[in-house]
Amino acid sequence: MYKSKVISTVFLLCIAVYGLGQTTQDIVYSKKETLYSTKTGKAIGDVLLSIAPKNATPSNNEWLLIVGNQGGNFVDARNETTLWVFNRKTNANQLKRDLKNQDYTLEVKGFNEFMPFCENGIRFTLKDWDELRKQTQLSFFINASAGENITLRLVFYTATADRRRTTIDDEAKVKIDFKMPDLSSYSNQTRQSGGGGGGAQGEVISLTEKIDPAARLEAQQEELISQAEEANREQRIALLNSFISERNLEISLFQGEINALLEDKKTKINELTLDSLSTIANEMKNRVDYWENGYSDILLTEETIHDKFSKFRIAHALTVKKIEDLRRQQNPLNLIIDFVKDNLLLSLGGGIGGFIFIKFFMKFFKKMMSKMKSKINQSIGKAKTNAKKQLTEKPKRWTFRKKKKKETDDEFENIDINDLAEI
Repeated sequence: MYKSKVISTVFLLCIAVYGLGQTTQDIVYSKKETLYSTKTGKAIGDVLLSIAPKNATPSNNEWLLIVGNQGGNFVDARNETTLWVFNRKTNANQLKRDLKNQDYTLEVKGFNEFMPFCENGIRFTLKDWDELRKQTQLSFFINASAGENITLRLVFYTATADRRRTTIDDEAKVKIDFKMPDLSSYSNQTRQSGGGGGGAQGEVISLTEKIDPAARLEAQQEELISQAEEANREQRIALLNSFISERNLEISLFQGEINALLEDKKTKINELTLDSLSTIANEMKNRVDYWENGYSDILLTEETIHDKFSKFRIAHALTVKKIEDLRRQQNPLNLIIDFVKDNLLLSLGGGIGGFIFIKFFMKFFKKMMSKMKSKINQSIGKAKTNAKKQLTEKPKRWTFRKKKKKETDDEFENIDINDLAEI
């Protein structure tokens, strides 16, 4: 994967050594850097970055960062790409409004603000912002002694353009390390060699040296390949470490939000919100999995970074479990089931006790129902007996009354009228 990049770097450095004359003699660093997206980890494209002193005097403290090369694409990428750099932290929405007033349509995706071009405080001579489309020299100032290691942490924002608008949609960070050269010695050696190539490392070929040019070129190529591979690996390690540290912080904050929802048992959470939480957790894991697979060679040797990935996996698994707990918490029946699972012996004892109580209650209930049924049957039987008795006695009373009436009538008919007259 990196062989083609290394070959390109060697080719460009060889050109610098043998073909670019006085301007490139002063270059102390030159490498074609791969821009990796801080969002996805994917490679955006390659850009040549070179560093040279403003002048070769021992008192010089102004340096040039040369972005891009004269020939070919400014950025070697799938689509035509420009680079944006900012002198200080800049609000994205304000930048869009300012450019709109200048009839320049700019869209920004995924950024609320832009970071300064150099993260570690080295001062660059820049306007508020600049869009780089072709080879550009950006000056910066360093007061350092010869042999001192210098680090630049640069932030590029990449943009693509169509006929209607330019869209800033990604960010790439690049780390450059170079050693401050001894400019006085460098200048003297250059004059002694009659202008021979110093190249990327400031090395000079003396006219009195007797060396096979082919062997020297081969040795130089091997050294440059080794340096390029090591520099590229260091950049990838720094990028990977930064990525997984941010993801661990992100999952920790997300887990804190889930814990707050779990503690708030009064608020009802709908199914759509729960699904959204699960989706966020899955997307976090997918993003980390992608980087883990793409940087497996580093994880095999960098134990500290490997441990950070392990920490993320543990935190993610715990977060997913908490989301499921939150989902179960919305249904009271699930809480009962969870209690039974967590207190199996207690639940088993309670179940047996409940079963005995229910059985006793059912037996008692059947007994009471039997008694009630017996009393009801007795009441019905008694009612039937009384009704039957009444039906039997009614004709007898009727016959007696009829007979009594007849006797009364006979007595009335037998009364002598003379007796009545005496009365």
